[in-house]
Amino acid sequence: MAYGGKGKGVLIHTLTEGSGMPLANCTTPANGSEREQVLPLLDQVKLKTLKPGRPRKRLKVLAADKGYDSKEKRAALRKRGIRPQIPKRIWKTKKNRGRPIKMSVPRY
Repeated sequence: MAYGGKGKGVLIHTLTEGSGMPLANCTTPANGSEREQVLPLLDQVKLKTLKPGRPRKRLKVLAADKGYDSKEKRAALRKRGIRPQIPKRIWKTKKNRGRPIKMSVPRY
């Protein structure tokens, strides 16, 4: 059980640019999933360019840690025209499961 009892706490999600300037913020309960907040945060982004016209809403690249790696997330980002820069999660598997096989050597 977490410190402070069940259901207590808030997570603050922030999407920042490369130099650390925040682009979008949102808060969720602490028991929620962080990965589900990526696309809603991208919907809130409005990039200010010093050019006339409506503000840009699409990023070129999204960099995240490997906790956000999933095929669905990558596909959703590519569909929006955003290049995902997320390292792959490495799944560790045991190669030798079970009892080792004894090789019988014929004796002549």
